[in-house]
Amino acid sequence: MAEGGGVDYKTYFVQLIKILETNQEMKKSIKGILKQVAYGAGGTAVGGVLFGAAGALVGGVAGSLIGYMSSDDYQSMIKIMINLSDSKKKELVKKVQELVRSVLIDALVQFLTSEENRTALIQLILRHK
Repeated sequence: MAEGGGVDYKTYFVQLIKILETNQEMKKSIKGILKQVAYGAGGTAVGGVLFGAAGALVGGVAGSLIGYMSSDDYQSMIKIMINLSDSKKKELVKKVQELVRSVLIDALVQFLTSEENRTALIQLILRHK
C-alpha cells in the first residue's frame, strides 16, 4: 500500500489499464479524440500547403470531420501504455492521480463518470510519452 490509503503505482497502473480496456464510454471518448486529432492535423497541413491560412482552417475542420467517422486507435493507445518503461508508468500514474486529485482507484472510477473528465484523462495520456 502507498501512503494515504492508495495503492502502489504498479497496482494503480494495472487498474487504470483494466478500466480503459473495459469502460465503453472511455472507448467512445478516445475514438473521437484520436480521429479528430490525426485527421485534423493532416487536413490542416494539406490545406495550409495548398491554400494558405484559409486552406489550413478549412482543411483542419474537414480533416476532423473525416477523422470522427473512421478508424479505431483505442487498443493501440493501451498497448503503448503497457509498453512504457516502469519510470514512465510511475510518472503517468502520478499525473493521473494529480488530475483525479486522489490516489484511490475508486476516485478514478468516479472521476471517469463525466465526459469532460474522460476527455481530460485521454488528453493527459496522449501527451505523456
